[in-house]
Amino acid sequence: MSKTLDELDVRILKALSDDCRKSTAEVARETQTSRPTATARIKELAENQIVDFGAKVNISKLGLKLVTIHFEINPGQQEERVVEMLRVCPRVLQLVQLVGMPNYTALIYVENSDTLLSSIECLQSVLKAKITSYQRVLPLIGESFNLKIVLDKCEKTPCGKECGLCIAYKQNECIGCPSTKDYRGPI
Repeated sequence: MSKTLDELDVRILKALSDDCRKSTAEVARETQTSRPTATARIKELAENQIVDFGAKVNISKLGLKLVTIHFEINPGQQEERVVEMLRVCPRVLQLVQLVGMPNYTALIYVENSDTLLSSIECLQSVLKAKITSYQRVLPLIGESFNLKIVLDKCEKTPCGKECGLCIAYKQNECIGCPSTKDYRGPI
């Protein structure tokens, strides 16, 4: 069940949207409420997952490229498994599905065209998905995204691949997965 927002909730969301680094006292002053009320409302908005807090990274400033990958999964294939695998993939920024259909679009970031091709091959093999199209896209509104930054690098990717064993990686055609020790990119 969705929560109904009242006027104060909307004013708080506006204040946080303008600058999420504002102190609770600043939000209270701006929304003309008390600090305890602002604190309680922000906590409730966060608990109901209406608002979340985190740093967004401007991918263009890092030299990263955006790509949409459109794909289909087979009827009967476990949709939850596909969604969960892409949820943990560090390259996936957003995943959307056509309502009532097995068609998806993943917005991902890549460092270069070779890594894009390697990422597509990985999606095909791991998800057993049929790639219907892919396209580089330019961010026109919003260049900043929540990235899944991995500090404790591992041997295998979240999808189970080992970059060091991959031909594309060995031939310097792919810079690897950002979650592994083999990654040669900027993050």
